[in-house]
Amino acid sequence: MSIRRTTIALIVAILCPLLGATEARAQFGSAGFADAFRPEFLDRDMPLFVEQLQLEEWQRPVIEILLQDYAIAFEGGVEEVKERMRQHAMTISNSSRNEDAMKLILEPISDWDQQRRVLRDDFLINVKAQLSTEQMNRWPRFERSLRREKELPKGELSGESVDLYTVFRTLRMPYETEESVDPLLVQYELALDQVLEARRQRMDSLQEEMKEAMTAMDFDKGLDATEKIMRSRVAVRSVQDTWIDRISSELPPEYGVTFRRNALERGYPKAFRPTAIPRLLESVRSLPDLSNEQIAALNDIEARFDAALGTLEQQIVDMIREIEPGEARRRVERLIARRNGERIDREPSEVDKLIARKNDLVDKTRREILAILTPDQTNELPGKTTPRLDDPGSRNGSSTQGISGRGANRFLKQPPKILPSSASEGQSGNQSQRPKRLDPTDNQGDGSAKGSRRGGASQD
Repeated sequence: MSIRRTTIALIVAILCPLLGATEARAQFGSAGFADAFRPEFLDRDMPLFVEQLQLEEWQRPVIEILLQDYAIAFEGGVEEVKERMRQHAMTISNSSRNEDAMKLILEPISDWDQQRRVLRDDFLINVKAQLSTEQMNRWPRFERSLRREKELPKGELSGESVDLYTVFRTLRMPYETEESVDPLLVQYELALDQVLEARRQRMDSLQEEMKEAMTAMDFDKGLDATEKIMRSRVAVRSVQDTWIDRISSELPPEYGVTFRRNALERGYPKAFRPTAIPRLLESVRSLPDLSNEQIAALNDIEARFDAALGTLEQQIVDMIREIEPGEARRRVERLIARRNGERIDREPSEVDKLIARKNDLVDKTRREILAILTPDQTNELPGKTTPRLDDPGSRNGSSTQGISGRGANRFLKQPPKILPSSASEGQSGNQSQRPKRLDPTDNQGDGSAKGSRRGGASQD
């Protein structure tokens, strides 16, 4: 590769965070470069100021003006940085060394890092100047809430960014119960704040090291910095996982089970993608002529499905926790191999294999449900078409004769092939298998924290 082409590639890698792309992350993971171009305070943060600090009416317009001034100054600073980087990129000659070119491109970002910290500190000083002594006493908890609001979304691992406060509020428990758990939530807040701040400081401290690694294309140095950041991410996720279990155990059982389920669904959505089985069971149970034997068989099938599904979902969560932190290293190793001209074959991960087992369970359960129905009953199911006696999906010569063609595809279609790694995401939900009868407003990925045990996974 020519010096010019290499230089351009490196420039793109640095400029991508400004554009919201992931080229730089694909090389060394995320060290917070994009954060330099995101304001720390926004107009939408105003309710947090009002609620946490209990602002007086006269204080609100003052804080709003301070927020607007900060936003204007921040936007102006970002535009200046981008312009300087564009000018440097245009002046790099064919004879420029990669290292010199990269330093030239990174120089405006380093300068801006200093300026934006000054903007942040000045803004907070001006806000504090408006507060009473009583309001200043609330400042530490406000600062923790603000840090949680800003830092949690920066997570990259599953389970790292779940907000247990939000999950807790969706339970709608009696006021007395909420009050009794509040001290526990304060402990969670303190523990989470500690690891969030440690993660932020680690990312800030390693930015220069990451820039040097990108400048010299020093993959060993870049990997070392990436893994240091990853350890701080794992620490955040560990606190989240610990407190999911602890809070759920302290809640009354009827709320604790729901809290744990909803928190895991938000943190590990890949493990809890909904299946078509609950809707199929609902459709079958709505048939008017089910016998007692059929109802008992349905209940047995559902119980066995619930138990097997719960086990698989927990296995997926455990496997995600185990293998996900190593993905940053594997990503860089694949990049190095490709640069060396090696062929990279992506094999299904252990998570992909478990998701395939989940799909197999869904398919097996679907067939078991349909096998207990008569031909007339299957004709009454949603999506039925003209019966066909030679339906290859039938069992005992009659179980699926009334839902051949498109109707059979809805209930009997084999699960989709599991693709390796991230390619499998979005496939495991098997949305095409839904019965036609479903409410058209229903969305499998609607993010609801109140999803049912088997079919309503919530996602962030």
